[in-house]
Amino acid sequence: MNLLIVESPTKAKHIQHFLGSGWQVKASLGHVRDLVRTGDASYVRPPEFKMNYCITDDKHKEIVAGLKAAASKAGSVYLATDPDREGEAIAWHLAQVLGIKAATALRVTYQEVTEAAVLKAVANPRNINMTLVAAQETRRALDRIVGWEVSPPLSRSLNTKASAGRVQTPALRLIVERERAIRKFKSTTWYQVQAVMPGENGVWRATWQDGMPDGKYFQDKAFADALAAALPSIPLTVTAAESKPARQAPPPPFTTSSLQMDASRALKIDAEQVMKLAQALFEKGMITYHRTDSPSLSQEGEDLLRGEAQRRNWPLSEKPRRWKAKGDAQEAHEAIRPTDPADLGAELDAQEKALYGLIWKRAMASQLADAIYQVTTATLDGGIFQDRPSIFKATGRVLTDKGWRRLYAESSDTDEGDEKDPEASNPVPSLTKGAVLKPERGETIEKKTQPPKRFTQATLIAELERHGVGRPSTYASILKVLFARTYIAQKKQALIPTELGERAIDALLPFHFCDVDYTREIEATLDQIAQGQAKGRELLAKAYADLQETLGTMPAGAAHETEPCPVDGCGGSVRRLESKKRPGTHFWLCSNREAHGLLQDADGQPGKPFEERQAKTPEGQGPDCPKCKQPSGQFTTSTGKPYFRCQKCSTAWWPDKSDEAALGEKWKPMGARSAKGGKGGKRK
Repeated sequence: MNLLIVESPTKAKHIQHFLGSGWQVKASLGHVRDLVRTGDASYVRPPEFKMNYCITDDKHKEIVAGLKAAASKAGSVYLATDPDREGEAIAWHLAQVLGIKAATALRVTYQEVTEAAVLKAVANPRNINMTLVAAQETRRALDRIVGWEVSPPLSRSLNTKASAGRVQTPALRLIVERERAIRKFKSTTWYQVQAVMPGENGVWRATWQDGMPDGKYFQDKAFADALAAALPSIPLTVTAAESKPARQAPPPPFTTSSLQMDASRALKIDAEQVMKLAQALFEKGMITYHRTDSPSLSQEGEDLLRGEAQRRNWPLSEKPRRWKAKGDAQEAHEAIRPTDPADLGAELDAQEKALYGLIWKRAMASQLADAIYQVTTATLDGGIFQDRPSIFKATGRVLTDKGWRRLYAESSDTDEGDEKDPEASNPVPSLTKGAVLKPERGETIEKKTQPPKRFTQATLIAELERHGVGRPSTYASILKVLFARTYIAQKKQALIPTELGERAIDALLPFHFCDVDYTREIEATLDQIAQGQAKGRELLAKAYADLQETLGTMPAGAAHETEPCPVDGCGGSVRRLESKKRPGTHFWLCSNREAHGLLQDADGQPGKPFEERQAKTPEGQGPDCPKCKQPSGQFTTSTGKPYFRCQKCSTAWWPDKSDEAALGEKWKPMGARSAKGGKGGKRK
């Protein structure tokens, strides 16, 4: 009897079916050991940078005991943890607790949980790759050093419990800097003029070329309006016209990051959910390994996809499409693809099936023919108008051969994939050079420059990947940690920093690990360690020295900075706080609470007291207030619900359910404040 150890029970059941009665397949439930968390042994410090491990919890103590018992009866023990750095480290830790020497351990890996792949893997075991283990250990030690050394002074600086993370901090910095850029942004109004032209397939539009240099905007509305008004009387001569086909190749199969980005947009699920679903699909043998930064396909995968497309009579590309991995790709994995393209996942649950459908379509599309468009362009000259050239340009695009697009509508990389393509909706006809056209009308289009968009989970992952921060296995955990530490919040799809997150970045800014370039260099060095080209201890020594150099610069107690209250005659001091119920919304609290309530936040500065906002005018008279005996007023909420409110006592009631003219359940409108500065809520 042989023993095969995998990470998850689901995978264990799946593989047990492949291997049969001569094998026992058991699960470790991920890492069985981690760094000690208490006492002096928990610190990783020079000169040795010794790492002290312990079994993580009681559950894993039971698991290890069971694995030891099974290993003692087994002829051979095979370590079949995931095929990446973390999986290699788990295999090494298992060998350690089971008393197996790393040099004699039987390590097996496979890119997909299929019978053929598993049988091939167990027939070709190898040794544990100690350079991969060294890279994982170094990464774990770096994370411990940053967390253990920086978090205590950070907490003191912020006057609240806080923690610092080596990879999470530069990600948080990106979010904070984007938010501050949005706050500082000043919108510019500018104008565009369009000539609306008649055509057989409907009107088409040509845009006036304002001649402004890059970064500048045409702001002369009077001229724009005059040109638009004059266009019906201005003949436009075609000075250039062209219609030619344009080809569009499909996107490559998914990597981890592109899967997280596309699934976030298409399925409205977060990065962590994507990885959980992908893990389930991998363990069920439906897809290849889902933690990969390579878009390339194996020869087997390529053949399977092209064979299925051919069976369906779909148009294939002339040659198999191949994509190269980036220079910093971590391991030699292939892209994420279905293990059997003929299997459409009928047995999967709804969420798994939705994600599998994305993976299937993306992989199949990668081997289909180009989409072909007919692109028509035209340049029209209206001469000189008020001392300015009136040159107009038009572009139209028509899809003539769907190719791969019959299967997969590629999402935009900027979260704008659902916006209408102006070229696709502009039916520019075939024109002859020298022809003179008469516009149907002119239009002035008012435009406003827009601030940078807040990051979504999808666009943040794209930005992290662009900067080389993190790896396929860490993107979801980066976001999870930032949410758990309440450094960021999410409004709809947008990520916003909390006040605590902004203060943390201000305090951590002097540290090297807050910089994306430094973090990218660390990741590159970890890759070199994984390849045996660098030493982990040297990296730890440098990182530790960098930390110690900066620790003394952290500001002390900067969290409670105050400034004079702006209310006349108050004499108190105010400080800015963030709403717990509405992250990203701020207010100011005054030390002289008896004088007035909370102050509004005006672009980061203390504004007027909330009481000074213009009061609503009653729509009618309601029942008497039980407290002051004065008539209440009738009002309507922003959602159209009627209620009563005593303007003297600031008490409000819903109408009684059985008698709408009587006072019912008491409540506090969202704007009403108590003497203690409290805030009311919604009707339950």
